[in-house]
Amino acid sequence: MPVYGNHTRHSGPRRPALGYRRAVQSRRGRLSLLLVPVLLITVAPLGFPTAGTAAAAPPVVRAPAAPQPAAGGDVQASARLGFVPTWHPDGRHRPARAWPAAWPRPAVFAPTGAGRLSGTRVLLDPGHNIGNFGHTRQIAPGSWPHLRKGCNTTGTATNAGFSEARYAFRVVRVLRNKLRAHGATVIVTRDRDSRTSWGPCVQARGELGRQVRADLLLSVHADGAPASGHGFHVIAPAYAKGWTDDIARPSGRLARKVVKGMVARGLARSTYLSSTIQVRSDQETLRNSDVPAVIVETLNMRNAGDARLASSKSGRARIAAGLYAGIRRYLA
Repeated sequence: MPVYGNHTRHSGPRRPALGYRRAVQSRRGRLSLLLVPVLLITVAPLGFPTAGTAAAAPPVVRAPAAPQPAAGGDVQASARLGFVPTWHPDGRHRPARAWPAAWPRPAVFAPTGAGRLSGTRVLLDPGHNIGNFGHTRQIAPGSWPHLRKGCNTTGTATNAGFSEARYAFRVVRVLRNKLRAHGATVIVTRDRDSRTSWGPCVQARGELGRQVRADLLLSVHADGAPASGHGFHVIAPAYAKGWTDDIARPSGRLARKVVKGMVARGLARSTYLSSTIQVRSDQETLRNSDVPAVIVETLNMRNAGDARLASSKSGRARIAAGLYAGIRRYLA
């Protein structure tokens, strides 16, 4: 798998090469069980490099503990990250900051089986957060003067009131279990869909990929287009020197694989756009990513047929199956 993130806008540490990762794993295998407590503290930085700048103080590293999510959290999370994730709300030229305490936290899910995806790392991003509705001031553009766009939005909903945030969270839950069953380690950008939390900001979601050494980032969304249109489309990052120049091409390949996977599972392409793949420069999750990344608008929540798909367990399983097929095509 190619190594990404080697352009000049970052001064923080880079994703280790695969040979380096294997060497670390080999050394770990020779350590005795008596050193496991030490290993959790001393080796954790090797597994998860931070996104801070060279001048910034490194985040406090701690041994991963059993998850204890708050109300609305994902009780099946296998572990928290062994570090505090960071982002750059003041611009890339300023030191990174830790994620605010009010945000949900990323969670790591270990493989439950072995298969074609063994050894891969997938970052899944369930779009928005149900708590954004009650924290519109915190996510508004005016609260973040150094960001090109605001922190986040509330997302859309079906006419019956089923929110995009909750829909995306549930699709990701099904998708991550499919990936784990075939050997993938899965990281999610938020471990809960709670009205007491808000965010994370879209820029931070994009930055997380490099910090957790993901092979790709897939952000799950649903559109709020006119009710006459239905179907899915995929958004890939446009080429931007110093930002997406290292990931634009592989992200385009990922987008094509996702389209093929969705179509193979009988899911309809968008009927209201001229192209199923939209290449855009205004999506901050993609612009801030250092790993191949796409946003998938999986359906149109304003369309009656798509709303039924989104609102049913079987419909969400179909969507997850299509996304899984696309990820597998890209990674295998």
